[in-house]
Amino acid sequence: MNKTELMDRIIELDGKILSLLDPLEISRLILEREELLKLIPEVKLGLDEAYEILENNNKIMIHLRKIELDLKRRLGDLKGYSSIYSNYYISSYKLKENLVSEEI
Repeated sequence: MNKTELMDRIIELDGKILSLLDPLEISRLILEREELLKLIPEVKLGLDEAYEILENNNKIMIHLRKIELDLKRRLGDLKGYSSIYSNYYISSYKLKENLVSEEI
């Protein structure tokens, strides 16, 4: 793979990674990108190309951090909803017990 093809493919992957929110799909693309980055020593990158890869690395890291924070927030929401449903189930069960015991 020559330098132009390598840079084009890395930039294409970077764009896809930054546009996705699915961690599994992003993970697959990052692994593919990592394999391409291993080829960099074989081609002689210019300073601008190296800087562009570095900038995209930073953008990807920020994007992944935002996804991580969103997933943590959603997990907190899920735990909150689970607690609400659990409390509702317990209170409805107690209400049912009280109603049954009053009928006896």
